[in-house]
Amino acid sequence: MRRRKHLFGSKCFAARAVVGGTTLLASLLIAVGSAHGSGLPTPALSEVPVPPAAVVAPAPAPPEPAAPVAQARPAPRAIPGGEQYVISDKELCSTGFAVTAANGQGGFVSAGHCGERGDAVQNPDGAAIGTFAASNFPGTDYGWVVTNERFAATPMVSRHNGTAVAVHGDAPASIGAPVCMSGRASGWHCGTITAVNQTVEYDQGLVSGLTATSVCSDGGDSGGAFVSGDQAQGIVSGGIGDCASDGTTYFQPVGPILTAYGLTLRTS
Repeated sequence: MRRRKHLFGSKCFAARAVVGGTTLLASLLIAVGSAHGSGLPTPALSEVPVPPAAVVAPAPAPPEPAAPVAQARPAPRAIPGGEQYVISDKELCSTGFAVTAANGQGGFVSAGHCGERGDAVQNPDGAAIGTFAASNFPGTDYGWVVTNERFAATPMVSRHNGTAVAVHGDAPASIGAPVCMSGRASGWHCGTITAVNQTVEYDQGLVSGLTATSVCSDGGDSGGAFVSGDQAQGIVSGGIGDCASDGTTYFQPVGPILTAYGLTLRTS
């Protein structure tokens, strides 16, 4: 067994409607003159025209109260795999794959050594993303973060060039298969799987069941996403060397993470 370094992170109408109603008063304009000395015959009473009663138009009905305008909630901000997040305003790690728990809560998997259960998680701007729902390390190296209503992990992995890989499944790749890693520190790097079921020694203890690759990584890539084609493979645990020296990177396979926490991988 060899000693491995951590890829732990660097230290809100109102409207008023006015209805104008005009009352129409219908009336006859009658000229009435004196009957005496006029030379005009005096009409019998029965012949005197009687003005009709005034006709008043009915008053308009009061307006219906306006319905309140619904306030739209902003769409959650998307979080792809391989992007930076901050743990308790201190450590930096990388997002893994989008998952859903049995109770419907959504979030993403990441490395267990990145945080402990209950640790608060922020985005690079300091906005709260969620909290660690569970974490295991050492022995294994995995955990997952449940996100709040303002953020949503997406079944995509960033290539750090404006494009992303859509995740369609989690079929394990074999030794020699091509893999690529997405992390907040080193970006997007590719290589091959060189060994499986590896036990690695860290300062905090042994971690078993890891997969070794020829892909390099840097500090802060921990928790980042490994894919082979469009298949999720695992999340960055640690490594030997860095991208300046073409180092080796180990990942924790995603299958055991899903099983341990009863999670479902979100796919495109």
